[in-house]
Formats: sequence, C-alpha cells, structure tokens
Amino acid sequence: MGLPIGVFGQAFTGRISDSQNATPLPYASIGIKGKSIGGIADSEGYFHINIANAAVTDTIVVSYLGYHSKTFVKRDVMQSQYEIKLDPYALQLNEVVARGKREVIVIGNKNPSARYTGWGDYNSSRGRLRGVAVETNETPLKLGKFKMHLEACEFDSVRFRLHVLPLGENYSGDLKAELLKENVFFNAYKGQRWVDVDLSKYNLVIHQNIIVAVEWVDAWVKSEERNESYQLTISTSRKEGFLYSRKTPEETFSVLRLKYTPTMYLETYKLGNQKVSDE
Repeated sequence: MGLPIGVFGQAFTGRISDSQNATPLPYASIGIKGKSIGGIADSEGYFHINIANAAVTDTIVVSYLGYHSKTFVKRDVMQSQYEIKLDPYALQLNEVVARGKREVIVIGNKNPSARYTGWGDYNSSRGRLRGVAVETNETPLKLGKFKMHLEACEFDSVRFRLHVLPLGENYSGDLKAELLKENVFFNAYKGQRWVDVDLSKYNLVIHQNIIVAVEWVDAWVKSEERNESYQLTISTSRKEGFLYSRKTPEETFSVLRLKYTPTMYLETYKLGNQKVSDE
C-alpha cells in the first residue's frame, strides 16, 4: 500500500480512486479535521499535503461527494505514498416530473456592483471557497440554474465545484450536510462575466433556506507571461447578507455579515403540478 518510510510525518501523499473501478477521483478533499491544514487532489486524483504543523493525534480526513470518507491519524502515517480507495454510496436520486408551464423564481443576489471578492495566486487558492446565504419564503423549490458574475477572470480557464448546503442556526453552515448527491464541476473562461450552470438534471428540490458556494479547484494558463498573480474575482451585489469562506476542506466556515455579498443566484421554480418520487 505504499513505499518505505520517507517523509517522517511531514507530508501525506498518494492517489485517491474509486474502489470498484479504480478510476481517479478528481479534486478529492484531504484535510486535518477542524484545522486550516489540507488541500485537494489534482485532476488525476494525486495529492501532496503538508501536515508538518498538525499534532500527532490529529485526524486526516479524505472525502469525496458520493463516497464514504476515510480517516487516518497523523502518528500512523508511516508510508511515503498511499493508494486510497473510497467506496461509493448507493445513490438514490429524486425523480421530478414536470407538467405544464413553469414559473421561474429567482433567489439570491442578482445585481453586481463595482466591488468584488476573490482569491490570490493559483497554488494557494485551490480548494478555497466563497459562498452566500440564500433565503426564500417560497419553498419547496426545484433548482433550475445557478448563475454567478465574475469581476475578473485572467486565467484561460478556471474550474469550480458547486456546493449547496442547508442554512443552519445563526447562519451557520456545514459542508458535511451537502444537498447535492454528486460533484457538480463547471468552468469559467478568460474574460467571462456571467457563468451559467444547468442544475435541472440533478433534480434537487430545496425545502429550506440554503448556502450556495463555489470552490476553486483548478486553473490553467497557456504560458506564464508574468510574475504576479492572475486575477480571479467574483462581483459582489449591493445586498447585505452573509459571506462564507474557507481555505481548506476540514476547517469550519468563516462567516461574516457584510453590506456587499457575492453575486450568485439561482433560477428555481415551484413544484406546482409535479410529483416527486424516489428511484
């Protein structure tokens, strides 16, 4: 399951794949539980996480949406490389059957301002997250589209992972309570302003207020043409609310009440003359 000891607890490295078919799990999360230590795997499931600042009793969590997580204790990390295989959940998807004309209901922050929030350089920002609380009195609602306005995207392409979470008491949020049943990745491109993601195929119906958030998982440029960072920023709207941020997978959200919050919104519709059934 690995090679002889070579890192002496300073790094946790290896590859993460599906236990049934050995396919890599791109951008799987690896982090020290409750601490700002960790990161994500690359597009082929390979990871290299610096755990030098973790205590010997700290727990390392390896997770991927739709799969059972695995944990390691730092003091037991004795190999230079691990091949980690995660077991998939048996997915049960809701089937939503629509009949008749749908009335679109927009929830969230739709109008961008000249302000923005965002990330720094590519390497330090993979796995970082920005999100906003979305409140509505119209539930239940089916999610149709997610939209986000970028203030700047100077990379040729950036890949995001979408998160939809229940809004907890006192505006708390927990990534372990993900409402999506599988990873939703999408790309934004150089110079693009509005990013549009079709969610209708995921058949997600919300019954409560939510947090919608995006996680930066990858970015590409054809060539490094300058020394300074490329910009990636999300416009903020002139709407007071709660901003959610996080640097590594296993740390808790930082929650701030601000006058300007990320320009992210959802196009939804009422169930109306529809039925929801389990497959």
